[in-house]
Amino acid sequence: MIPSTTMKAPPSLPFEQIPRTDPLPERIYRQIHEKIANGEIDPSVRMTETQLAAMLGVSRTPLREALTRLRHEGLLAAGRGTSVASLSRTDLEEIMELRLLIEPYLAARAATLATPQGLRALDEVVRREVAALPRPALQKFVMANHDFRVVLVGLAGNKRLAEAASRHDSQIQALRRATLEKKSNRETVVRHHQLLVAALGRHDAQAAETIMRDLMLQARESILALIPAPRS
Repeated sequence: MIPSTTMKAPPSLPFEQIPRTDPLPERIYRQIHEKIANGEIDPSVRMTETQLAAMLGVSRTPLREALTRLRHEGLLAAGRGTSVASLSRTDLEEIMELRLLIEPYLAARAATLATPQGLRALDEVVRREVAALPRPALQKFVMANHDFRVVLVGLAGNKRLAEAASRHDSQIQALRRATLEKKSNRETVVRHHQLLVAALGRHDAQAAETIMRDLMLQARESILALIPAPRS
């Protein structure tokens, strides 16, 4: 299982009150999603819907909608109570295998369907990644990295594949963030993203697929290195 040391959280679980003017289910989803991705919630902590609703200052109906979405994406464990889902090394190997199959194909589709507007959006996100390369800007880099992927997957034009890819990507966000602690990994991401934007600009589907496959292989190696292999 993923060591609890990778996801530390104070016992108080400091959720912010959800502003009444915002769409509640979406806001609740985003706040819990972010805290899971940032490793702020310990997987060993289990809460009831009543406790979560009180912390967030919302009713249980919109909270339940957000929790259902998070469980569907594999971020929360099924069953009674609410807790972060734990992943074994086998789970991670399977997720990364799926990403290795899906992500290069999406990159190839994006190269075929890329629009000038989409290319400008990707280029702008890469600029944000470059600006956030220094360690103090890690959170900004993580956000830019996420935005790059959202734009790229959107350009691919296949909603069902995009949903499947996003679901698996969400499950490993905390670990991916941990790999991005290393500047060399952040530099690897930027280099591949720059190459991808260039390939998309040429509408070179084969090059885009190859670049993304290489990036996924390196991501797989970095993520699995965080989880010890079981002893034989």
